[in-house]
Amino acid sequence: MATTQTDLKTQDVFVTDEPIEDCNLTSDQLAERMQELLGEGFRFENRTYPSKSEVIEKIILDTLALDRQTAALKAAKAGKDPRTQGQQPDHTRPIYIPSSSEKLSTEEYNRLMTKTFPKYETMKPGEWSEENTKFVAWDLVKRYPSNYIGKTNRPKCTPFFKNMTEEHTWDFFYVYHPKALDQAPFIFIPTEQFDHFLDIINASVQTKLTIPPGKPSEKFYLTFGSSCTICPKYIGRSSSHNEYKALQNAIPAPEDEDACKEATVHGMEFLLANLSAHAKEDQPKSKSKKRKQEKTQSREENIYDAQLYLGIRPLPSVTEGKDKKVKVDEPVPHVLDKDVVFMCIDIEVAEEHHGTVLEVGMTTLDTRDIVGVPPGEVGRDWFPYIKSRHLITEDYKHIVNKKYIKGCPDLFDFGESEYPKRKDLRDEILNAFAELSHADKDKAPRNIVLVGHGLSSDLTFMTGMDVHPWSVPGMIRCLDTKDMQQAWREETQGRSLVFVLQDLDIPSKNLHNAGNDAAYTLRAMLGLAIRAKTDEQAATEKNVVVS
Repeated sequence: MATTQTDLKTQDVFVTDEPIEDCNLTSDQLAERMQELLGEGFRFENRTYPSKSEVIEKIILDTLALDRQTAALKAAKAGKDPRTQGQQPDHTRPIYIPSSSEKLSTEEYNRLMTKTFPKYETMKPGEWSEENTKFVAWDLVKRYPSNYIGKTNRPKCTPFFKNMTEEHTWDFFYVYHPKALDQAPFIFIPTEQFDHFLDIINASVQTKLTIPPGKPSEKFYLTFGSSCTICPKYIGRSSSHNEYKALQNAIPAPEDEDACKEATVHGMEFLLANLSAHAKEDQPKSKSKKRKQEKTQSREENIYDAQLYLGIRPLPSVTEGKDKKVKVDEPVPHVLDKDVVFMCIDIEVAEEHHGTVLEVGMTTLDTRDIVGVPPGEVGRDWFPYIKSRHLITEDYKHIVNKKYIKGCPDLFDFGESEYPKRKDLRDEILNAFAELSHADKDKAPRNIVLVGHGLSSDLTFMTGMDVHPWSVPGMIRCLDTKDMQQAWREETQGRSLVFVLQDLDIPSKNLHNAGNDAAYTLRAMLGLAIRAKTDEQAATEKNVVVS
């Protein structure tokens, strides 16, 4: 039987139709009051209120707190911790930590970290390094973060460089300036050790630091000995900062051989260029006239060196037979310097995407093959000794450039084209270098001279393929036919390959095929070297007649 409102009043219980305010009751207390008001027969069908006695609190949504939480989650996903922003990195902990990169397993990382360079372990202080060993100046290594690392990666990479004398093993070498033996020597390390150091950084913090491509890479791959009379001398090995400081005081005093008194003129120039290659990029720029003179001299050196390699010009140290004339219908009168192999590379990329390599042309000329062979006009009689290859990337063989240039990948005129897969293209190029470098398996690597027309572009494309010519054993020089023609004609700008060929009266066809371009570029190099020499001889004879 239901209890009415009248009955409730008789029980002396205050009841009102108004809502109860400020009712601070627990769930159990509320249930007991309801039973008192409604009688003992009142029951909850489902006891859904909490079993523990808790005061029900109000729920407040703080929008600012939610915004802070969202920002923190975004920062965490981006690899940042808002609590540590602005704090200095902790240099007391080891900076080399196992990589979490999927590209490098723990085993590979450990193998990288424990890599040693045993060929330097047995060297003694003052001992000469091997010829053609690649070196980089220690000053340039120390400036690498500020010069070659972007603002994004610099904060996480700089600690490695600040601790590199404490956390890494280095082998140090020195070279005295032959004209200033009273000054402190220049310090160098093997380039392969710096490469290894960059690999460690990349594996530790997932960056992609490399030696810069193109022209700047040359100062990271300095070679000594083959073109000058001295090689860097060993100081010692350092694995801690204390050892590093001790080695600074252990450099032997200069000796007579450090003056390089027997060096040729060209050899001395080569040595001094190596010693100044690491000069700071942030030094005040020279005057415009001086820069132009230096560029002109560099272009002229392309011709000078090519003539030395081809026996067209005598070595500076040679006195007997120095005045012998070059006659195109007779064998060259001088020794072919350095016993080199010329290798020309031309790379064709997609017009709309320069990272897509469509073709690679590779052409070689071994100077041993032309010993005793008359060159002919512009070197025509040497052309048959040139060997050419043409690689078309199988994955992109359907792509033909036609917007800016007229590509013709199917018109290779010097043999049969090859079709390697994209993944195999790098190995094809590296194997070609290796075959030249180690042609004599039981002897030292052959000297290689890389040739190109506008070579900096091809070097950049090769770097994108992880091909670094200056790391190839025996690589001693790069020659650019664009620079050679500009120096020969004393022009203010370089010309296209087709213009250079026409200027030399060398017939050509089907250019913008990588294989053909490489073959014609090497022909142009021969023609420029010979024409520059014969023109020089003609000018000298004319002056003699006039006087």
